[in-house]
Formats: sequence, C-alpha cells, structure tokens
Amino acid sequence: MISIPIFLSADNSYAPFVATAIASICDNTKSFCEFYILDGGISDENKEKICDLKDTFKNFSVEFLYVDVEEEFKKYPMTLHFTKTMFARFLIPQLKTDLKKVLYSDVDVIILKDIKEMYDEDLENYIIGAVPELFLGNTIKQTYLNILSLSSEHQPFASGNLIINCEKWRENDITKKILSIDFSQCKIEYTDQTLLNICFANDYKQLNPKYCYTIQSDVCFPKNDIVICHYNGNVKPWHLAEGTNTRLMPYLNEFWHYARKTSFYTNLAEKVNYINQGEMLKKLKIFRTAAKMNYVS
Repeated sequence: MISIPIFLSADNSYAPFVATAIASICDNTKSFCEFYILDGGISDENKEKICDLKDTFKNFSVEFLYVDVEEEFKKYPMTLHFTKTMFARFLIPQLKTDLKKVLYSDVDVIILKDIKEMYDEDLENYIIGAVPELFLGNTIKQTYLNILSLSSEHQPFASGNLIINCEKWRENDITKKILSIDFSQCKIEYTDQTLLNICFANDYKQLNPKYCYTIQSDVCFPKNDIVICHYNGNVKPWHLAEGTNTRLMPYLNEFWHYARKTSFYTNLAEKVNYINQGEMLKKLKIFRTAAKMNYVS
C-alpha cells in the first residue's frame, strides 16, 4: 500500500491542532501516512501528546523537523496574528530530499474524506497545486493583483493546502527564488501566501475547492463532497464550545469529535469555557458578512 507524505507546520501553541488534524486524516484515510511536522518550537511534552495518537491509530508515523524560523526568516517583519512558522513550508523539498511529491496542510483543519484523493491529483507539469480563492470579488481581486504587480490573468490561491512536486521544486531552485523576492515596497501583509502567489503567478495547478473549504467558500461553492475544511480567519473552532448550535462555523462538531481523540482535549475544553462566546459569534458573523460583500463586489 502506498505511503502518503504529509507536512504540517506549527509552533507550540498550535500543537493541539497538529494532533487534531492527524486524527482526522488517519480516521478517514486507508493508506499509511508519513507525517513530517515543521517544528517551530513544540515542547517535548506536546510532542509526546501528539504521538499518543499511536494508541488509537496504526496507519501513521511522525517525524519532527526543527526549523529555526527566527534565524531562517529573520528578514521578514511580522504583522497581525501571523508567526514566522508559516514560512517553513518554503523549505520542505530541501528538508526531505528523498521525497518526490508531498502534501502540505496548515493545522487549523479537519479532513473529512480519504486524503489520498488529494494526493492522487495529477499536477501535470506544474510544481504546485493549490485552491484558488474563488470567493474574492472582482474589485478586491484586481486591487490585490495591482498591489503585487501581477497580471489580471492570475487567480490568487490559498497557501494552506498544497500539493508539491518536490523534484521540480528543487530543479527550479524555488526556495531561493521565493526568498529573493523583494517585498519591501509592498503594502500588504508579509505572508507566505503572498510570496507564493508572486512566485507562481499564473503558473500553478488549480485544485478543486473541496480541498480547502473555508468559511467564505460557501458564498460561491456548495458544501458537498468536501475533503478538507480549513478554519481560516481569526475565529477558530476551539474558540466555540462543543455543541454550539451555529451555522456560522462549518463542521464545528466534527472538529470537537477529532479533538476528543487527542490528549489535548481536556485542556481545550477547559479553555473554551473562559472565552466570551457571544463575542466570538459576533466576530464570526462580521467575517462571513464581509466575505459575501467581497464576493459580489
């Protein structure tokens, strides 16, 4: 049976969601999964808790790959809630030079179907496959492209769920190309997604939105046949209590179902009790309303 190499990236605060993502993948995937964790500072205790999943699932291995993100990406200023761990995905083909093709995923996700479906996608002659940000309205999209000096033919894509042809990435020295991008004059958040869009302008395999379904997606894509639910935005499922009756957060109960399978569950459930639920739902409603307005603009 084929093994599927999957890279996840996290610092210590996101360790619980590494475990939750792994649980959802293993529960829905028949193949053996080789997880490589881009480690931006996960404690030994939390690494052990992640590995506790081996008591429940037998179809995976895990290897932690430490990345000194402060040193590797010291030239990048940080804004908003982003951390430099997000840039670690640029190093994937160099960290495991024996791998030809891999999946990458952020950890604020759950997987709802067999992840092999995504792995089996044909990249054709492209270096990466990614999901276009279809919910962007024409005005917002064109503004984004203008800021980055990209052609109107480029469809901006999300960087949270990727297929990477590591052989072609190494052949084309993509890591060096990305890290050499001059971003100093750009008036937009300095993120991995922006750099990847500049590097792969109009030159990536467009994947079906089912591989990166987000809160915004349902304004332009029906909620069916979803493989990956990506909880983008500032309000996450761990900010809302288990069993909360709301349509504002897709697959909230599914998140807590998989969180329960991890050694982090008790702590996550206790923390959510101290969060103002009304305030979280208010923020979530504003976020979804903005998505609808952007789509029709």
